Amino acid sequence: MSNQYFTTKWKTSINQLMEGLTVESDPLVENQQKDNLKYVRSDQEWFRYYGKLYLFYVDSYKALEDCYDQVIHPQKRKILKKMLENNMLRMLQVKQNLIFYSTTGNAIRSDYVNLHEIMNDEKRLLQSAEVGLPRFFASDITRKKTYRDQMINKLMMEFHDTNQPEIEELGDGKRIEDDGNMHSRIDMAIWSIQKLERGRQGIMRVYFAKYLRKLDLKKFEKQKRLQEGGEVGEDTEREEAVIVIQKYFNGFKAREIVWKMRQEEELFLGFKREKPLEETQDYQMYIKNRELMKNKQQERMLEYKNALLDAKEALMNNWTDDIQSNMLDDRRKWYMQEVYKAEGKKVPAKVAQFYDKDKVRLPLTEEEQEALDLADKEKKAAKKNKTKKKKKKKGVDEDPRVEQGPTETVVKLQDIIQQHNSDWRGELQNFEQKHEPKLLNNEIAKEVEKQIKSVVDDMIDMELVNLRLALKAKKFKYPKKKKSKKKKKKEKKLDYDEDILDQGEILFEPRSVTKKKKRMPGDKHTAKKDPRDMLAELIEAGVVKKLEPAKLSDLVGDPNPMRNKLELLQEQVADPSMFDLRQALIQFVGMPLGSPYIKDNIKESNYILFYGPHGSGKSHAIRALHTECDSLLIDLSVENIKDKYSNEPEKLLNLAFKVATCFQPSIIYIDEVDWIFKGKKKKKKGEAPIVRGSMNWVKFRKFLIKYGKYFTDKGRENVAVIGCTNAPWSANKKQLKSFFKRRIYFPCPDYTTRMLIFKKFFEQSRIDLHPNFPLSTLAMITEGFTAGNIKEAMKKILTERRILLTNELPFRIGEFVDPLSNQHNTYQQKYLEFRKFHDEFSGNKARIDKLKKPEEDEKGKKKPAKKPR
Repeated sequence: MSNQYFTTKWKTSINQLMEGLTVESDPLVENQQKDNLKYVRSDQEWFRYYGKLYLFYVDSYKALEDCYDQVIHPQKRKILKKMLENNMLRMLQVKQNLIFYSTTGNAIRSDYVNLHEIMNDEKRLLQSAEVGLPRFFASDITRKKTYRDQMINKLMMEFHDTNQPEIEELGDGKRIEDDGNMHSRIDMAIWSIQKLERGRQGIMRVYFAKYLRKLDLKKFEKQKRLQEGGEVGEDTEREEAVIVIQKYFNGFKAREIVWKMRQEEELFLGFKREKPLEETQDYQMYIKNRELMKNKQQERMLEYKNALLDAKEALMNNWTDDIQSNMLDDRRKWYMQEVYKAEGKKVPAKVAQFYDKDKVRLPLTEEEQEALDLADKEKKAAKKNKTKKKKKKKGVDEDPRVEQGPTETVVKLQDIIQQHNSDWRGELQNFEQKHEPKLLNNEIAKEVEKQIKSVVDDMIDMELVNLRLALKAKKFKYPKKKKSKKKKKKEKKLDYDEDILDQGEILFEPRSVTKKKKRMPGDKHTAKKDPRDMLAELIEAGVVKKLEPAKLSDLVGDPNPMRNKLELLQEQVADPSMFDLRQALIQFVGMPLGSPYIKDNIKESNYILFYGPHGSGKSHAIRALHTECDSLLIDLSVENIKDKYSNEPEKLLNLAFKVATCFQPSIIYIDEVDWIFKGKKKKKKGEAPIVRGSMNWVKFRKFLIKYGKYFTDKGRENVAVIGCTNAPWSANKKQLKSFFKRRIYFPCPDYTTRMLIFKKFFEQSRIDLHPNFPLSTLAMITEGFTAGNIKEAMKKILTERRILLTNELPFRIGEFVDPLSNQHNTYQQKYLEFRKFHDEFSGNKARIDKLKKPEEDEKGKKKPAKKPR
């Protein structure tokens, strides 16, 4: 598409965004109309308000993301990225408010917000509210990421003779445990054979019983006809068989005609394409145009950086003398005044004190000190007299809603829109979409001033040393300001223009670098090591890996249309649909992981637990986040590290966490966390303890728990520590809950999702099923099967030879039964265990019980249950 199309789309998205920003001020306007009295709304009213606001930001996010992906102009892309990231941030903040105010039904404050009623009011489909990860997470090229990827490829070729990603192999879901006892293995094999043989005999008995039942029915029908005086012979049986065949054949032809009519109607109405989307000419043209746009973006960005270098050199030549002389005069006046006040006995130590001169607290007079002490006494007395002070109860959720009126993010968005209007409203036609020379000086002026400032500060420091030696004076120290008991949180504002020229040395270090570096547990092992050497050591050990690319959109599934009904009828919270699961992964994990700006401004935990049946999509989600966020993956799974760093688990964890913080964004992947956080079980007599490798798992768990406190909500590190398990009930729940702050449940797919999974596999193999193929039956009989189980079965069925014979020999339902029956599946008993764990672990059960059971006071009187706030 043309540049003009995306420019107009950008302008329309700004107009939509402005409408959303006006809605942000509605509560403030209502308060003013109520004579500044606080306007009280119910939870449902707040939920509807934030729901409509959320849809505004979703629509503007999609439009801005498309524009940023295709716009060529480098300066426009810079301001567009600011707008896009602030829009994403506000969208996530509104989603948090939606979660807080979703108090209707049994899904109280669930991460999977029910937007059905709001979408019905807005006459929209739920699919229109779906968002994806921004494409610039993976497509934007930086020197640091390029250097990191080149280094990983080179080291993998050196140590493993290949730099290709690992292919995921899905087993049968049973853990292979090496206990060193041959007798237990033989006993287990005999038990399995006996179990399967009993099952085979039972199936044969059922078939034989059915056959005998058919014979009895035939005899009974013959006797009945003879009693009624009818004839029974070969001719009558042949006529009945012909009638039955005609009936089935006519039904078959009728269904075939209806299916063809339906296909023609869907093609005519545009509900269906003649070819898959990837094979259409329009889609192929779109891919080609996008690649051309990306190449042009890189060309224009290179031209823009070269122009910035030229502008910087020109400013340095023209401004250096004037700015440097002004700065020198200001600093010389300052230190001469200080020397004059000290009568030449003291000289300031460094020029850094020049910037702190306004923060210095001057000594108070006696009268001022007495007044200050009196004010402090009055404040203490006022605090004691407050008897109606509200106390926060334990277990009550904190209200995330900000004060009514525009938030800081909204104000930033308004400033960015205002900047866009002032810079680009009177834009002339720019067909080649090159940078604007007029804006270069303003963009580079700060960096030039900073560079001159550092030179001036060095000169002043030398002058202060010489003056101190000449006067034989002491170093002058300002009185320090008294620290208040309540420490104010100093939030570092992210500078979008940092490293605008992308020059200088590439530094591999944590983003949250402070004066007092936060020490990691086990720093003694890697105190003097370079991060690149640590990365090489982990690659050699096979801990840092490259996984097969994947997409979150491959987690196929639509929203659950029966969710409202299920929440009314069932006491249990309904399982999240794949649609809800994708949104949780994108908004709670992907966006904070891929964007430093979002991570700095939103409270989201770095520790996430994925739990669900075997093959439910946990590993696929890890691969998709690794691909779409262009992150480094460190595999600390039990099977991968069981024989590595056996006596040094502390060193392994220190290497992993340090490399993750230095090469962000990063994912630390821990599979089978139930083995690491193992719960206590009663040992049976004669049972040998199960050993997995030579790793000391007790020490590993002990040191891993220490690292659970390293990444806090205040931290700015784009690192996700993700644990996976398909047996969470076997772990220590207390330790698991304290380590992983965010928990995401991967359930078995429902009937409609299984239908979509089968359709996707057939489409990928380019197989057109016969209209009479019972796909719904296939989806029905696979209840309890996960997507991974279905995938393994389809691999065995859809072989190359079988696909070639599709036209001659159509698929039959019997071909799928045997491969599916050999797959591991989730039985009802195991599903109930998952549900029980999920309800307890997520807090759903406690919230529902609190609503159902009335509270009892100390006297035993019952009080009506209150809504959790």
